[in-house]
Amino acid sequence: MLKAWHLPVAPFIKVQQDRLFITLWLSGESLPQRITLRAEEDNEELSLPMQRLRQAPQPGVVAWRGEISLASGQPRRRYSFKLLWADHQRWFTPQGFTRFPPARLEQFAIDLPDAGPQWVADQVFYQIFPDRFARSAARDADQDAVYYHHAAGREIVRKAWDDPLTDEAGGSTFYGGDLDGISEKLPYLKQLGVTALYLNPVFAAPSVHKYDTEDYRRVDPQFGGDAALLRLRHNTQRAGMRMILDGVFNHTGDSHPWFDRHQQGSGGAGHDPDSPVARLVYLLRGGGRRTTGWVMPVCRSSTIGRPAWSTRSMPVKTVSYATG
Repeated sequence: MLKAWHLPVAPFIKVQQDRLFITLWLSGESLPQRITLRAEEDNEELSLPMQRLRQAPQPGVVAWRGEISLASGQPRRRYSFKLLWADHQRWFTPQGFTRFPPARLEQFAIDLPDAGPQWVADQVFYQIFPDRFARSAARDADQDAVYYHHAAGREIVRKAWDDPLTDEAGGSTFYGGDLDGISEKLPYLKQLGVTALYLNPVFAAPSVHKYDTEDYRRVDPQFGGDAALLRLRHNTQRAGMRMILDGVFNHTGDSHPWFDRHQQGSGGAGHDPDSPVARLVYLLRGGGRRTTGWVMPVCRSSTIGRPAWSTRSMPVKTVSYATG
């Protein structure tokens, strides 16, 4: 029985400069004598030869490789495989083997990979966990205020900078590092040869690590708020440094208004399955209608080549962050 393996991801896909290399794995008896790669360039069909590789990727598996030029054509490339024997032929598509040429939407598809900003490759990055990097000399009173941490179920007080970690230390333990503290350390970072900063999440969130975002529209006041981020960006620009923010937009915390586990009045889906925002999240149910967890739609999809987030099914507003 002939078996074939291919997905439009590594190790079956490899990009080198302006060439896209596509590999098909086969195993079984009566292997094809020849394979061609059917591709499209500006909706024009191409039949490209594939070469059998000498090195086997796995025991009992043979690999064939073809290539497509990326110098021209549409950003999305569609392709399939034509397997030829002396007396018959078969096509291989995401649906498996077929005796007939596949329709356009029945083929494999890959979007040309985004190479990213050209400036990134030449940078020396320094990753910063804001709460533990540096505490500014002059802090706003709100930064040291006691507040109630819903997930921890208690009030949180900032620890002294040199206090040792305790057994209960975790996401609800704060030491007071902030964005102005980073600004004050820029001369030190520049002396190290740093040319770009990568900041762990800074948006409003109850935990110290800020991966449980509550509000993407404002910088956490524990870090100095929006004004502190603007000051830091201004200072990094003056120092000739780039800056990247860890956005974590594919998940939020349970205090985000869409979920509102702690019932802060946003009408989230955590306690009301019929909430208007319930369709924006996927709810994980326990017994009865009790909600035990949730995931964002972008995390739910596991189908390669299909959108994980559809703007047709939910209201989406565009928010821009100028960090540079």
